[in-house]
Amino acid sequence: MFAGLPAAAARDVLKLYSGRDCSASFAETALARHGIETPPSDVIAALAAAGFLEAVDGDQDWWTTTISGNALGMASFGKPITRKTADRLLAELIQRARDYNANPAKPMYVGSLTVFGSYLDDTVDPLGDLDVGLSYASRSRDPAVHRAYARASGRRFSGYIDELFYPERDLVLTLRNRSAAISLTTEDLARITDRTRVVYSIETDPGAIPPPAAAPAAER
Repeated sequence: MFAGLPAAAARDVLKLYSGRDCSASFAETALARHGIETPPSDVIAALAAAGFLEAVDGDQDWWTTTISGNALGMASFGKPITRKTADRLLAELIQRARDYNANPAKPMYVGSLTVFGSYLDDTVDPLGDLDVGLSYASRSRDPAVHRAYARASGRRFSGYIDELFYPERDLVLTLRNRSAAISLTTEDLARITDRTRVVYSIETDPGAIPPPAAAPAAER
């Protein structure tokens, strides 16, 4: 339980407020999904009192997540993993990033991988999951490049937008490799935690194809 809410309900509410300035009524959808009839204003007040939300510029009508709120909003509540398993998963994730960045057929590139969360505390074992911040960008600004890559995959797409964003989806799926224990996020980690460790950067990877000179190392 968090601030009187079941863990999953608290997470879903905070996920809605992460990176946004929202009124209390914004929580109503998430609460209804969990069958909670408590007035949204009371829920928001409780989450704020517990340190998960804060008023925007002191305005009690608008709320956003604190660092603790962002962290809880990203929680997976999955099956715990041992630190040994987390070490293996991280090593494999880094290798997949290296392989991806060395592949000239890929229209995207991994800018960096940054570990945060319980993995950085050596005294925690087991862990809930492996939390990793992902930055990435495109090697080309030409939409035709992304669409051609999507079509070459042999998958079916419902329209132009699905084709356009398929390379990004493919990148994330490739890195996760179907592991439910790896939690990748493109959120601004400064809003989530003040403890991070960069474990991979394209700038220090001698085997990676360098990013385009005009493109930043991490767009997202």
